[in-house]
Amino acid sequence: MSERPVMKTRTLLTAAVALSLIAGAAHAASHARDIFIKEQDQNGDGFVTKDEYAATRAIQFAKTDTDNSGALSQAEYVAEFKARLEAKLTASDMTPEKKAEERMRQMRQTDVRFGVLDSDKSGGITKAEFDYSGWRMFVTHDTNTDGAVSAADPIKSDQTT
Repeated sequence: MSERPVMKTRTLLTAAVALSLIAGAAHAASHARDIFIKEQDQNGDGFVTKDEYAATRAIQFAKTDTDNSGALSQAEYVAEFKARLEAKLTASDMTPEKKAEERMRQMRQTDVRFGVLDSDKSGGITKAEFDYSGWRMFVTHDTNTDGAVSAADPIKSDQTT
C-alpha cells in the first residue's frame, strides 16, 4: 500500500471527526456561548452548572430515544435533527432555494455525524457516547474553568457563531 492512500484516509477520517465535533449530537449544544446559556439554563439564573447541563442532556437523550432502548438509532437521531432543522429553517429569512440547499447540506451530514458519534460501532449512540460529545461543548464554553458557563466566561474567537 502506498503512502498516499493512507494519508488520504487519515485526512478524511480527521475531517469526519472534526465535523462531528463541530456538529455535535442530537440536540447539540450551541457553539455560541450566549445561545448555549439560553438553551441550557433551566432555572434562568444566567449560569449553566454541570448538574444543570447533565440534567438537560438526560432529558434530551430521553426525548430522542423514542423506543426507550437506551441508545439512539440512526432513525431516531435523524428524526430529531430534522425536526430541529425544519424549525430553524422555518424561522429563517433565507430564500426557499437557500433553505432547500441548507436542508440538503445539513441532512447529508447526519450520517457522518451518526457514524462518528457511534464510536463503538454498535449501530446506536449510547448514553455514554451522547454524554461525551456534550461535555466537550460544556468544557469549550467554560473558558474560565469555574465549573459553570455564564457571561463571565470569555468568548474564544472560534465560538462566535
